[in-house]
Amino acid sequence: MTRSLTIVSTGTFGADSIALFERVAPGIRFHQFPKAAPNEIPADILAEADVYYAYGEPPSREAAPKLRWVQTHWAGVDTMIRAPIFASGEVILSSGAGIHAVNIGEYTLMMMLALAHRLPLAFKMMQSGVWSDDRAAFMPMELRGATLGLIGYGQIGREIGRLAQAFGMRIIALRRRAPSEGEPGDVGITFVRREQLPALLAQSDFVVVATPLTSETRHMLDADALRHMKPSAYLINIGRGAVVDEAALAAAIAAGRIAGAALDVFEQEPLPADSPLWRLAADGRVILTPHIAGQTPHYEARAAALFAENLVRFTRGQPLINQVDFQRGY
Repeated sequence: MTRSLTIVSTGTFGADSIALFERVAPGIRFHQFPKAAPNEIPADILAEADVYYAYGEPPSREAAPKLRWVQTHWAGVDTMIRAPIFASGEVILSSGAGIHAVNIGEYTLMMMLALAHRLPLAFKMMQSGVWSDDRAAFMPMELRGATLGLIGYGQIGREIGRLAQAFGMRIIALRRRAPSEGEPGDVGITFVRREQLPALLAQSDFVVVATPLTSETRHMLDADALRHMKPSAYLINIGRGAVVDEAALAAAIAAGRIAGAALDVFEQEPLPADSPLWRLAADGRVILTPHIAGQTPHYEARAAALFAENLVRFTRGQPLINQVDFQRGY
């Protein structure tokens, strides 16, 4: 199989990464067109592709009739799974989930600490030249003993949980299925199912959204769900913007029903200029970042390692890491 395996990549891999691919799958023909759209790739090369490493959208079936596998550069596949090329079930899709685990885990802990220690308010006042002796306004919430509610417990959620445990936090994690009796689970984690979301929200001092966007998770945290949160609780979204109803979240924070939020992802990106979240950020109740939590100088090395492992599995006819189950939607 490997003698005729043709790979088309729209990612950007250096010589060391390409050499790794050639070592694990000898004989491959590797063609790289960084950040190119499918219609910008020579038609004769795309027509021979067995594997497509996607930085953006995948090609059509007509343009890539031999294609058998698409690997995405990113973790999210919420838009990718709707591409027509996957409709027949003949093409495998796998994601880059887990590549971001270290950096997103650290980002999430940074945001929890910033919110817990009232950093946005302190920063706002000091930048304005105001020295306040109102110690009550800056009284922190200690992470030790606080409860973290994780919505989504994939590789990113697991890393966030690991770091939070090091701070002495109690962790409740929502995932599709709880561990079966006798199944080894993550020590110290309480697992719940979707129907137990209100209980998770009611107990949590921090709610972290780390779930993919699917038809089931879209606006999972709507106005009704947010009413279960504590007035002292914070929400952090590093998953997908549309898992949270932004309008409902902004209204809840403005009304004091939730203490605040840290958001790296949004329903519309860039965040519209008229979003009420800008005003809440200016008031020191919300931290906004422009979808940067997944950035790391080690991204290529981790992406290459994942792709190389999947190349080995693909050539052996084995299931891929992060292979999408289209029956579940991701």
